[in-house]
Amino acid sequence: MKKNITRMSVLPVAVWLCATGLQAQNHKNDTTLNRTVVVENQYNPQIMDADKINLLPDVEEPKATKKQIEYAATPRPLGSFVYGAMPAYGPQPVQKNAPRSFLNLGYGNNGNVTGELNYLFDMSAADKLNINAAFDGFNFEPDNSEGWKSRFYQSRFAADYAHKFTASELTVNGNFGTQAFNYLPIYAATDKQTNMMGGLEAAFRSVGKQKWQYAVEAGIRYFGRGYLYGADESNSETNLRLKGNLSYGQDNRFGLALDIENASYSYEGLEGNGFIGFTPYYEYLTDYMRLHLGVKVDINTGYESGVKIAPDVTAEFPVADRYLFYVQATGGTLLNDFYRFNSMTPYWGGYAGYDQMENTHVQLDALAGLKANVADNFWLNVFLGYELRNNEIGFFPFVTGDAEPLPYSFLQGKGNNIKVGAAASYQYKDLLDVSLDAVYRGWSTDDNLEPLLYNKPALDLKLDMNLHPVSRLTVNLGYQHRSYSKGEMDAVSNLYAGVDYRFLDFFSLWVKAANLTNADYQYYYGYPAQKIHVMAGASFRF
Repeated sequence: MKKNITRMSVLPVAVWLCATGLQAQNHKNDTTLNRTVVVENQYNPQIMDADKINLLPDVEEPKATKKQIEYAATPRPLGSFVYGAMPAYGPQPVQKNAPRSFLNLGYGNNGNVTGELNYLFDMSAADKLNINAAFDGFNFEPDNSEGWKSRFYQSRFAADYAHKFTASELTVNGNFGTQAFNYLPIYAATDKQTNMMGGLEAAFRSVGKQKWQYAVEAGIRYFGRGYLYGADESNSETNLRLKGNLSYGQDNRFGLALDIENASYSYEGLEGNGFIGFTPYYEYLTDYMRLHLGVKVDINTGYESGVKIAPDVTAEFPVADRYLFYVQATGGTLLNDFYRFNSMTPYWGGYAGYDQMENTHVQLDALAGLKANVADNFWLNVFLGYELRNNEIGFFPFVTGDAEPLPYSFLQGKGNNIKVGAAASYQYKDLLDVSLDAVYRGWSTDDNLEPLLYNKPALDLKLDMNLHPVSRLTVNLGYQHRSYSKGEMDAVSNLYAGVDYRFLDFFSLWVKAANLTNADYQYYYGYPAQKIHVMAGASFRF
């Protein structure tokens, strides 16, 4: 069988304000630097549905950034529920004073449903509270499944509060979510598989240009699993996190970042696992160069012990206010907890003592590239890099004879990849928006463990275009492609389209369709993708 499922939305992982975040506060104005800009949930929202692709690895590549963006009141909210869907409508620049509260509902064939409610309480100039609730999912019978239906539904609720003081800011985030799905029937006696996730996080940071800069963040996350393999067995993980950053200076800045994570488990035989990370660094900022020099020292605790070191170096060279050359050599420890497993595939199985994974260590993530404002409303970013990962994780369901893949297991080994990519966006007046993202990775493993690379992407390509023939009409066309490094998974080939018409300032109707070529592929090993599927819905903003 082949597979598909909703891309797993992992509950909010706190967005950290570490060295590079503090560095950004001291940058001179420029047009090509890719800044982290967060726009609060605005209308038109991206419409969620079941076609969600997990992009690997976890390190996000640089993106070309448009300039006409309204900055969020909170520069970096503590957390946001990652709920990425097949893009039906690309994000648009937000008009000032545009309503940020909305309701979006949709329904389609194959049991596809989606819904999202967002409300922003603009309580005062210093206090803002954002409430968000969402659900989506599907229930369909794949070809040749002999009556088995692939089902996946998820829901979440999140609240973000921010208060600005004169020279500091407090943010608090709470979230809760569920996932209900079913494994392939060959291994499950029941189809009641469930995940339950939640967390509470708080952060306090300095703002402004004072010489002393500080940030501290603390939080707790929970991940519970039920009915593993169809039995009534279950296990859970509780993750405690503490992060801190303290620095001093102006153009020359010295600082120290702290990162502590610890995961404990309900399953007897699973040892607690975590690490304590220290990153001393130095920054030198001028109009012609931005330099960050640091080293990450991670002390592993619990199940795994030892000290691991990785570089933390970035350099940026702006030229003529239109170009930015950049290089980086970074790395660090990735905690192999339930959240990371779930982000790789929602169909991972049980996790017992004999399955316990060591933490992945990114020994080096080297990157060099150019960001350019090539012409009016035309942005480009090209890059080349190389990555070394120790104890990298791959998902390879166990197979015996002619049996279908079972819903586990993970492999670990040395994973390296050469990467080259480009991101571009173009905007023509109010009529056309086009974006292109392409990344190629050449994976290898020193351990001669080929199955480690079975679910690793080789070529990831996404082309998205929005047409506005009239002011109230948006026509969206796009294509997604993904090939895999090893294994027999067919390449993702998703041609999609959508139409949105705004009848009134507060009311829109939309229709979207995906996999228009009726291609046969899978996002996750063993679970087939939906063939042609259509959704229709309405959006209200207020």
